Order: sequence, then C-alpha cells, then structure tokens
Amino acid sequence: MKPEFLVTGATGFVGRRLVERLVAMGADVRVLVRQPEKLPTHLSSACEVIVGDLDKPASLEAAVAGVDVIFHCAANVRTWDKWPAYEAANIRGVESLARAVVRCNPGLQRFIHLSSVDVYGFPVEPADETAILDKVDYPYGESKRQGELRLRQIAEVHGIPYTILRPTNIIGPRSPFIERIGNELMSGLMLTIDGGGVHAGLLHVDNLIDYMHWAAFSELSVNEIFNVRDRCEVSWGRFIDDLRVLIGGRGWVIDLPFIVADTAAHALAMPYRALRLTGEPMLHPLIVRIFGRTCGHSADKLWSISNMEARVSYEQGMAESAAWFLDGKVRGP
Repeated sequence: MKPEFLVTGATGFVGRRLVERLVAMGADVRVLVRQPEKLPTHLSSACEVIVGDLDKPASLEAAVAGVDVIFHCAANVRTWDKWPAYEAANIRGVESLARAVVRCNPGLQRFIHLSSVDVYGFPVEPADETAILDKVDYPYGESKRQGELRLRQIAEVHGIPYTILRPTNIIGPRSPFIERIGNELMSGLMLTIDGGGVHAGLLHVDNLIDYMHWAAFSELSVNEIFNVRDRCEVSWGRFIDDLRVLIGGRGWVIDLPFIVADTAAHALAMPYRALRLTGEPMLHPLIVRIFGRTCGHSADKLWSISNMEARVSYEQGMAESAAWFLDGKVRGP
C-alpha cells in the first residue's frame, strides 16, 4: 500500500514545490490549506484538500487522521512582523498539529518539521546541531526555536517519530528570497556587509525536497535534527553579483561595515516599533545579520548520514531562479 502524505503550507513556496513532486511521483497527497483558491487546479484535482487552519483543532484532526507522513511546511516566515503573529503560527501552530496527531493518529510514521537555521541567532562562526540554543533576539528565529522545543516535548512524551530540518536561504523558481533581492537589483538599492565576504548559506528548493523525502523514510533520521544547505561555498558578494548579471540588474549595490549598517538599521527600525507603523523598514537589524553574519552553518551531519548528492548545482539553480524572476517581470503581476 502506498504511503499517504499530509502537507501543510501547500500554497507556500516550499510546500507547493513539495506537493508538485509528490503528485508527479504518483503519491497519495492530502493538503491542509486556509485558502484553497490559491492552490493551482492541477494540484487541487490531484490531492485531497482539507480546508482549515492551525488554530482550528477540528480541521487538524481531519487532516492528520490516517496519514503516514506529515510534512509541516506552514509557517510565518516574514522578516518583519509582530511577536503574536509569529507565536500563533510558529509555536502554537506546531503544538496544535502535534497534539492532533496524539489524538487522531498515534501510529504516525514520521513528522517532518521545517524549522530554520535562524534558531542559532546569527553567530559569527557557523554552528552545528550540537549548539545550545539560547534565546534569539529576533522574533522569527525565537519563534522557530520555541516551535522546535514544543514539538520535541510532545513527540518524546507520546512516541511520535519526528525529524527537524533547519534549512538555510532557499533559492529556486518562486523563491520569495530571489524575488526580493532581484527586485532591489533590478532598480533599487542592495546592501552588502564587509565586502560581501560572508557565507550566504544557499539551498536549492529541489535539493531541500530531496532531503525531506529521505528524512521521511530513513531510519537514520528518526528523532534527529539536521541543518540543511547545499555544499557550495558561496559568499553574499558572489551571489549578488551573479544574480545581478543574470537578470541584467541596474540597481545600486552599496557596501557598509557591519557596525555602520547595524547602527543605521536600529535607527531606521526605532520609529516603526515605537509608533507601531505598518510595513517593513528599508533596513532593520535582522537584515544586517542575514547579510553580515554567517548563514553557512554546518550540514556535515546530514551530508554524511544521508550520503546524498545534490540534484541541482549552484550554477543551475541560479539560472533557474533568474529565468523565473525575469519571466515574472515579462508577464507582470
């Protein structure tokens, strides 16, 4: 009998790509979505669609009942939002889904949870999975850290087999990361820190999905945590230069020392916090840390245990990302 999969966040970047892969493999796929109209017709017709939300227990029970593997991709991944929004999606949402499994599917084979390397809090040196996770100063990373803890607590008490994956910066077609940087490189202002020499920590979405599929079935991944990134050693400076050339960008790229950028970021963010302004500041401390502290955290554990080679190289991934970005500019919104 074929395994049945549940994918949360199926209308998002990673979740949709995962559903496309599973459907192409002929798998039985169930998706939990808040807005089913955002799911492309070719996917909604090939999947069992459960309309619901992470804060609605009844919909979660219907979603998890009877499935063999859960891929939990749903999350609030904004770089600028209020703590309650992060808490609702990334902490309480994880807990609600895990507790629905306890109630309705105690025989679940695997719970694959997408976390983030932001749980490390942007150290100067790369971290591995043995690092102690202290409180993170930035709400997204802190919410992902607490979400991991909630899942592990529930899973270990109730015997739910889980795997936590901590991806780095994900590129590929439909990547919000590519879209945001591409827009700045086309006609805006892009920032590098300290000459752009910091490790960018890139990961192609199809390589991530390969690791997710491996984690769902390997006995070596049970109750384990893995950093996930591609093997390429690419700096922010190289990545930005490469993308700018590929898309023919005419925007400005400026370089600042970390301390100057960080001081400016705190000043620009202050009125947004004090006055509770809507929107995101042009620059804020989290952005400075993304570009000024290493994102190249060690994935040696994953590489050695999985023994997998990347499906997509850096060069191919950049070409695909740029082609998708330019196609969107031609077609328009």
